[in-house]
Amino acid sequence: MTTYPTQVLQELLWIWADNSPTAFEDSTLKQSVLIPEFQLDSSATDWFMSEVPVGYTISFESSFDPSHAQFLHNGIAGFSPERAIPIKHFEIFGEISAENGFTLKHSGYNIFNKDMDATRQFTPPCSNTTIYKYSNGKSALFQLYFVPTEPGYCKHIGKFITDTFPQKRNFWFELLPKYLQTGLRHSSSYKLSNQDLSMMHSQAVNESLGDKPWQKSYFMRSFADIGIVTFRKWLDEFAGGKPAWQGMKEVPFQELSDEQLYDIWHRHTKHCPSCRQSLVLIDKVKAFCQNFTAVLAILGLLLIVVNVPTKIVLIPVLLSLLSLICSYKLGLIRERFISSVPKKGLPVVDLYT
Repeated sequence: MTTYPTQVLQELLWIWADNSPTAFEDSTLKQSVLIPEFQLDSSATDWFMSEVPVGYTISFESSFDPSHAQFLHNGIAGFSPERAIPIKHFEIFGEISAENGFTLKHSGYNIFNKDMDATRQFTPPCSNTTIYKYSNGKSALFQLYFVPTEPGYCKHIGKFITDTFPQKRNFWFELLPKYLQTGLRHSSSYKLSNQDLSMMHSQAVNESLGDKPWQKSYFMRSFADIGIVTFRKWLDEFAGGKPAWQGMKEVPFQELSDEQLYDIWHRHTKHCPSCRQSLVLIDKVKAFCQNFTAVLAILGLLLIVVNVPTKIVLIPVLLSLLSLICSYKLGLIRERFISSVPKKGLPVVDLYT
């Protein structure tokens, strides 16, 4: 059996992908790229992981382009083209190296964060640590890992921590099992990631149709492009321009259908214990509601047959209707764990309502 050095740090499983005789010794000489010591509590929020049908390079590029949020994510978290402002400065801080990557510093990109100082630290091969420091003393930290799993697929692992927006507490929601709370939060957050997927997949399609190097394929002369250009240059100079696959053969790019692109089960649910448990519970409650509806309907018919007063008959009838509605609503919630493509009506993913 093949074994690899592993350890659990900051609730993540880290693997040293080498099974040579010196692997365990070698792994102790290299520190994992963790969330840095900061004024925010890194345990305040959970990690989120998705395996998306978009490659490593395009996935990483998106995290170095903050200005896209005002346009691509219009309507979410206050993002809007009307609130966008030009990035005044975006520069490389310090040296660029194969081992340590690079650090970027830039100013704000909307009317709410125009006075902030942002730092984006790329640590090869997979980490982007982004810190926003606002003029009012508040801050935010984004820890992102992009792990290529196979050609055209990449695991996105992330955590967002901030003291800018106090979390609203819901008494009734907090009565639910912890795993169900997590699952419901996850299932309600796919609109933003679907918008990202739509854009990134379109970029992959465009790149597959061209035969020019990236420098000649795009016009990138604004400050907002410096992050992407720096990452591409690092990739070309130190990493051969793209991930090197071991034991895998790259196949020609194939455009995905909406059913493949917006699939939630394979992207996240099957990997997430909380979402899988939530799905099992929802199925059990949904099945109970369906059976309860049938029992109440039969009871109502029997009461009618034996000529019971109408007011009494209405009780099981109304309860059966409520149970039927509950079953229907649970079915809609269940679908959010499986796919973003609606089962009813037109099978079109609505990204902006």
